[in-house]
Amino acid sequence: MDDNSYASDLSLSFQSSSFESIEEVDRPIVSEDDIQPYQFEPELSDGNSDDGRNNASLDGDDDMEQRLGNTNWCDCGNCESMPKAEECICCQELRRVTEKMEELTTSVSCITNHPGFEPVCLNQYVLETAYFQYRQQYGEIQVTTEERNRYTAYRQLARWCWGYLGKSVRVHLPACATLAIRKKFPSNQYKGFEEA
Repeated sequence: MDDNSYASDLSLSFQSSSFESIEEVDRPIVSEDDIQPYQFEPELSDGNSDDGRNNASLDGDDDMEQRLGNTNWCDCGNCESMPKAEECICCQELRRVTEKMEELTTSVSCITNHPGFEPVCLNQYVLETAYFQYRQQYGEIQVTTEERNRYTAYRQLARWCWGYLGKSVRVHLPACATLAIRKKFPSNQYKGFEEA
């Protein structure tokens, strides 16, 4: 085969390519009129705060201060009074948590009774694996294993109920779940909820 016949074979094979109708590629898939800002963002309905609270009254400082020193605000039966008023929240008051409980075919009165709570938030092997992901993304935290597991369990609970929140976005966790996590991974001192 000489050089001229080889060149003609190449040109023939190029000409018989599947790129004959290039106009299909240039046509836009979606019209610019169909795209609207925030079109896929969830809307915040009246009476619900960013962390999925069911009652608008939870946002008032006066109502929150009345929660200290008692458990009148608890509907699940597993909460205890917490040191800070904003930590005195029952799982039944958080919309995202109640939605997680309603996914079940059988009814549970507390998120700590959900069959997914133990494997997601209390299993040390799951927490170890979740921490490896955290460490890869944010770096290692210099704390004891109990503190690391507790911190990771809080993150797991938030991820399980709220999904991805974004950097420096925090939500109030229910007291019942916080207490269950603290019971499994105890410490002499707890920080409690802190704003980002």
